[in-house]
Amino acid sequence: MKISVVIPTHNRADALDRTLSNLSKQQFQEAWEAIVVNNLCTDDTDTIVQSRSFPVPLQLVHRDDIPGPSAARNAGAAHARGTYLLFIDNDILVEPDFLQRHLHSLERYPGCWIVGQVVNLPEMDATPFGRYRKSLFPFVPPEEEVRETEAITGQTLSMPRVDFETLGGFDESFFVASGEDRELLMRAKQKGIKLLLDPGIVVLHNDWAGSTIQDFCLRQRRYTQTEPLFWQKYGDAYPRQQLVKENSPPRWTVDSISLIVWKRTKQILGSRFGQATLLRGCVALERFWPWPPLLWRLYRLALAGAIYQGFQEGLQLVRGGSDETAYQIGIQHNGL
Repeated sequence: MKISVVIPTHNRADALDRTLSNLSKQQFQEAWEAIVVNNLCTDDTDTIVQSRSFPVPLQLVHRDDIPGPSAARNAGAAHARGTYLLFIDNDILVEPDFLQRHLHSLERYPGCWIVGQVVNLPEMDATPFGRYRKSLFPFVPPEEEVRETEAITGQTLSMPRVDFETLGGFDESFFVASGEDRELLMRAKQKGIKLLLDPGIVVLHNDWAGSTIQDFCLRQRRYTQTEPLFWQKYGDAYPRQQLVKENSPPRWTVDSISLIVWKRTKQILGSRFGQATLLRGCVALERFWPWPPLLWRLYRLALAGAIYQGFQEGLQLVRGGSDETAYQIGIQHNGL
């Protein structure tokens, strides 16, 4: 068995159905398998998987004790038989040469991990916010050379299975799809493993969640809730120290006056009133005057407030939140 494709899922049966249909069209001559991990699903995910005709072995695994993609991916990897693991999400659409491209880079660069590029639905480019969001994730032309990167994502990530097992998999305390892949990469780099971007591997994110500034702010707020956990685990080695600096509570004897003012501003921006006002302003500008310099600045202010709020909520969990609270938040946010 050459490659095991692991797909975690939570209540996204329709998206998963399209993902599996797309994946089944691989032009791949080596032996491979697909493993779908049902993580606390209450929809017809099992029926979708069990009733599907698939060209290679298709396993259905359940992980019902811990919410989140970390736990689900670990469960899938534990059932894998492939020399290599390839992780994708339940809403990722791939090209027919997807597996072959990953395998080619894995074998060309032994000891390295491979990540591809994720692009959003082309329909999003027709909206003001869609164009702003696209600007946040620069696209690398597929013809460019493979390069080392820090931009890891579990949406299109491959590695030798032995590496994953040696590292102990994803940290299951990350209950949201955010930070768990970067944390795994930190441990991998300590072992001398490099992550390479293959620009020729391009997948489509079949997901409308986060297609508006309202949804995207909510998503970023939820994602940021795991950052204090990451920070607590690594301290000064945590790679996003600027995020901590700007979103932790004011330190009156340490922070500069300008930083304290910015933190207080973000606190207002992240309040219920601040978010509602900013989001209403964004909607109004989108409709009547979608001038990018002004509208994009308003987007950035709304996102700054949402990230600040999410970081404060994450701090509460780290400092005093119960395991049950984290568990319930994980269930609530798992589908995102």
